[in-house]
Amino acid sequence: MKRILIIFILAVLTPAIAISQGVIDAYRLSSHKINGTARAAAMGNAFGALGGDFTSLSINPAGIAVYRSNEFVFTPTYNFNESKAMLGNSLFSDDNSQLKLNNIGFVGTYTSNNKQSGIVSFNFGIGYNNVLNYDHDFSADYNSSSASFLDGIVGYANSEGLLNGYLNRDIRDVWFVDWPAKLAWETFLMDAVTDEQNNIIDGQYVSLLYENELVDQKKVIDQRGGIHEFVLSGGLNIDHKLYLGATFGIQDVNIKQLTAYTEYLEGNNSFTYYDDLYIDGEGYNLKLGLIFRPVNALRLGIAYHTPTYYFLKEENTLAMQARLQEDYYDEGTNLYDYDFRSPAKLILSGALVLNKQAIISVDAEYQDYSNMKFKNGGVDGEDDFNDINPDINGAYESVVNLKLGGEFKLAPQFALRAGYEYYGNPFKAGPSSEFTVLTDDSSVLSGGFGYTSGKFFADFAVRQSTEKYSVYNIQPNMAAIGLENINTSALFTLGFRF
Repeated sequence: MKRILIIFILAVLTPAIAISQGVIDAYRLSSHKINGTARAAAMGNAFGALGGDFTSLSINPAGIAVYRSNEFVFTPTYNFNESKAMLGNSLFSDDNSQLKLNNIGFVGTYTSNNKQSGIVSFNFGIGYNNVLNYDHDFSADYNSSSASFLDGIVGYANSEGLLNGYLNRDIRDVWFVDWPAKLAWETFLMDAVTDEQNNIIDGQYVSLLYENELVDQKKVIDQRGGIHEFVLSGGLNIDHKLYLGATFGIQDVNIKQLTAYTEYLEGNNSFTYYDDLYIDGEGYNLKLGLIFRPVNALRLGIAYHTPTYYFLKEENTLAMQARLQEDYYDEGTNLYDYDFRSPAKLILSGALVLNKQAIISVDAEYQDYSNMKFKNGGVDGEDDFNDINPDINGAYESVVNLKLGGEFKLAPQFALRAGYEYYGNPFKAGPSSEFTVLTDDSSVLSGGFGYTSGKFFADFAVRQSTEKYSVYNIQPNMAAIGLENINTSALFTLGFRF
């Protein structure tokens, strides 16, 4: 089972693995779409000028100063994701669901002796809001391909002249970019070339495939985890007109992406290449905010979020499983520490509160994604990511996101709500042959209702978001998979005032 023909060379693609991964990782860590309470979700999270809701602590922290009483809230959420992957003319659908705790928080209020002027109250809050849900699954198939991933691996090994002795080392003593070749060598998916006297020609290889053999290909990607933001907030109510607040945010990062690429060969043979990525760590930021109420019906807000400074640990496990006459398996895990800086955010907000019966609210957010930056990579922090940061700067641009929300009270105890969120596409161009990109602006539609009885309240919301991607892959025929993610969330908030 030999073939000499190399259809594509992985020598170009393998160094691009880290670059493509870094470019999309930067977006993952920075593209927050907050999921807090059901009331805020139903109103499109347009709470920058409203406040009085725990979600606002992660939007405009001046919102904490609007509270008039102590409050405890928590929000269990059911998430359902549907993914539609398009490869060629074939459509592949996947779905998954999870039950999570989106938000939990406590706000305490301390009122001064003078309840009408000066510093009326000081409030503080502690808890967390979900700011990134990363739960998605998708897969794609391609049948009867004349190009195998093994072609690229063998082509890379030949172009680099990787010696047999080098590939026989422990995988920890092999450069990470050479791991696919090492794994194929250990699982007997490629052999050394021999001369007419059957002597090994060191540094030259062939795959076990027949010449002109066709293969069926399947790729499955499972994504899990996300980011929760723990908030420590404080705010001042001055004259019931000016509200000031600050939030110290601690972001807990837990992202997992499991990738399995399988080729089905002749003779009931197959192999699977696994590429599993785990990102864990924490980030820190500061949010400052102000809400001004010139008249009772109007509220104006402004907030500034510093960049989030992340300190991350990445674990990347590559493995190869060959199912031939016997089964063979080999793997290696690469550990890497690095820092990352997300873009700052500026939020301008306005809201009309009409006779305590109706609310119309709008937020506008500005972010420049080209300012994202990796740094201090490796054990000694010597990697300055000069291979990735220029790509980030060239791939991204600034965006303006808009959030609209409305509430109407049918009765003092019962309110209906609706919202819309628009997120601009920060990628400068369309589909890329080098990394995963968004191919369009994204949006969120939401609606819900709330019920209040004395010191108890319950809110319900349904929220549906849509995002479209071109997903980059190093495997042949899968360089750009069209992907549409549709996420539907049902949020239920229980709250108590005291």
